[in-house]
Amino acid sequence: MSVARAKIIFYYDLISPYTFMGKKLLNRYRQQWPDVDIVYKPILLGGIMNSVKNQPLFNFPSKRNHMIADLDRISTLSGVPFKFPENFPVNTVLPMRVLTALQKHEATEKYEQCIDKDEYFVHGRNISQPEVIQTALTPILSNSDAKVQSYLQMAGQADIKQAFKENTDEAVARGVFGAPTMIIKKAGESEDKEYLFFGSDRFEVIAAFLGLPYPGLVPKNGAGAKL
Repeated sequence: MSVARAKIIFYYDLISPYTFMGKKLLNRYRQQWPDVDIVYKPILLGGIMNSVKNQPLFNFPSKRNHMIADLDRISTLSGVPFKFPENFPVNTVLPMRVLTALQKHEATEKYEQCIDKDEYFVHGRNISQPEVIQTALTPILSNSDAKVQSYLQMAGQADIKQAFKENTDEAVARGVFGAPTMIIKKAGESEDKEYLFFGSDRFEVIAAFLGLPYPGLVPKNGAGAKL
């Protein structure tokens, strides 16, 4: 069976600052890519790193310092708001399991709005805390505290834990070694044929690979313009 439309499968963990930046940029580019399906899959980045014996950038002071400076430059050029949090890293198991439950039970639009919050890499709030998750998601989920509480409870259920683990295992099986990683499927090609792209700076290459327009890193209204 061949793929009817191009697809981008975006593996993410909220702990990754480059994933945050990549998601924001993909939000921008997808407006000009109406024939591409985009699927966001929550994973545990620590689990990926352990499986492939990779180490995060923040383990090395020189790489950590470069990462922060690099992200600040990208923010200035792209207009994507960004501020590296003081409490980095934090444990994202709870919010990622909540997002796994949201993906299963909520409409895609609501789920993607929940991913897109600026709690950690703009406002510096500790997203490992249930009360921070509650405050962030309640306005999206019909201003219902009870609804968010139900998702916080689901995060501890066996089926959600298993689904989250399966996402992470699936990513490893596909060759994922960090985040963000995008698995690309081309329209017209076999369903089992896929291509891996790693990093938030791969969108120009992805656009060329799929024959799509590339709007560029700098917004049309100039550097520093906010989204």
